Amino acid sequence: MQKKDYHGWSKDKLIHEYKELLKRKKFGIVWEDRIEEVAEQCKSFLPVLKDETTKSFSTDKSGINHVFIEGDNYHALSVLNYTHKKKIDVIFIDPPYNTGNRSWRYNNDYVEKEDRFRHSKWLSFMSKRLRLARNLLTDKGIIVVTIDDYELFTLGLLMDEIFFENNKIGVLVVESNPRGRTTNKFFATSHEYCLIYAKNANVASIENVPLTEEQKGLFNLEDDISSYRLLPFRRSGGLSTPEERPNSHYPIFYCENTGKIDIAPFKGASKILPIDSSGRKRVWRQTRPSLMDAVERGDMVIKKNGKGYVVYMKDRIKEGRKAKTVWINPKYDASSHGTILLDKILDRRKAFDYPKSLYAVLDILSVLIANNKNAIILDFFAGSGTTGHAVLELNKRDEGKRQFILCTDNQDNNGSGTKIASDICYPRIKRIMTGYSVGGKKIAGLGDNLKYYSGELVGNIRTDNDKRVLTSRSLAMLCLAEATFDEVVIKKGLFAIYENQKQMTGIVFDEDAISDFKIEAKKHKKPIVVYVFSYDHTYNEEDFEGLNSLKIVKPIPEVILNVYRKIYKDLYRPRNL
Repeated sequence: MQKKDYHGWSKDKLIHEYKELLKRKKFGIVWEDRIEEVAEQCKSFLPVLKDETTKSFSTDKSGINHVFIEGDNYHALSVLNYTHKKKIDVIFIDPPYNTGNRSWRYNNDYVEKEDRFRHSKWLSFMSKRLRLARNLLTDKGIIVVTIDDYELFTLGLLMDEIFFENNKIGVLVVESNPRGRTTNKFFATSHEYCLIYAKNANVASIENVPLTEEQKGLFNLEDDISSYRLLPFRRSGGLSTPEERPNSHYPIFYCENTGKIDIAPFKGASKILPIDSSGRKRVWRQTRPSLMDAVERGDMVIKKNGKGYVVYMKDRIKEGRKAKTVWINPKYDASSHGTILLDKILDRRKAFDYPKSLYAVLDILSVLIANNKNAIILDFFAGSGTTGHAVLELNKRDEGKRQFILCTDNQDNNGSGTKIASDICYPRIKRIMTGYSVGGKKIAGLGDNLKYYSGELVGNIRTDNDKRVLTSRSLAMLCLAEATFDEVVIKKGLFAIYENQKQMTGIVFDEDAISDFKIEAKKHKKPIVVYVFSYDHTYNEEDFEGLNSLKIVKPIPEVILNVYRKIYKDLYRPRNL
């Protein structure tokens, strides 16, 4: 539909259009958008990353480089829209639940229960971040948002608006508090929800849940193919009558002497119909063609029962079953496997309020990416770091190479005097990766490496000098985008080269340094991506002739500015209410 240009309209025509718009029927979520300081800052400043080398560490040079970003997650998501657009496989977030218990701040003030804009502030806060987050998912990507009853219904409508209702692939109920919340007036709440949406449900997929030992025990028979159990081939219960399934009511012909089974009569065959013990007509589990396929596979078994026969089908053991929507297991108890576990890791009592159960997060990630051992997982409400811990544990189970990206601010943890990033999340991740002790018992570290960044702001682009400043501050962003973290050479103010096992990244800050940069780059054989400073979106291709390992040249800061122009334009476009 072509957009209307209202600029030349008369006052009467505008009033008429306004009245017509008011008549339109609406369904969805409407709220009063509230100004948020960190978003408003991006009208005057642009977010970048600073490499905090003293907090980064490595346990294995060949291991995965996980990413930790300290700072406001709105700014971090803006940066990731450049470095990781369409690269994230799973987003798992546990946002503030907006309970009014002084656990969440908006514009540096706690949002109290009595605040009449409490829901509007929360929706404004979440909407901005979810819209930026959607850009990061791969086409097969999935987002999981945990929530409780305070904002369940508003979040559901918001997710429908941003990710679209047809991409909702599940709502899980997880029993996180088996004892129940004793402070409730009526029902003792014992659960939380996980709202799960795909970027595109038509191409997304999830994994089956592995069978328990009890479930495996049900498959107590075995042949040359696999373990199996016998299921009655005659349907019972709902949708089991010929009126409901006419194509599944037919005779089966069977010869006991030869074991032959067919849908057509033959000499010496007995006729078997799906009639139940009360004489009522039923149907078979499958239609005629499917039955004959099962016969050919050897999956049909017929046993004599008195004067008649009972038809069975071999139900073969599978690697797993489809995950259910209600999850109840003692390991999902957020107190035992969240709060107490975190206290042990950090050797501190009451380190963090309401951390998630490690095993709840671990099992959800297993359903989503068990078979994707190279997945990238983002949590931009990292809190105590449970998601990062779960990714490390999942890699340990199957020797995967999944990478986590954690974003969290460094606010005071609910007046406790401890800082969320520096005193809780970062120490937890570091101890899990490098090892720690509990009561004198050493717990081995899970290995890998961590790159630590902090968020910063630089002035918006108004002059050519501003472009040079942004370029000089973009080094960490560019290395993160290319996943090249190891320094090869740095000529301050001129150029820098970084590498990983497969490629190099060159950043040329001064056009006059291109010749010297090429001399250095030619010493190395790996393919190289080059970023070169330019006042506009162009560069001179001839400048890089003779650099045989060159993959591509990108002008900076234009490649970054293009992303910021788009996301901030989209963000501040008036919403259709």
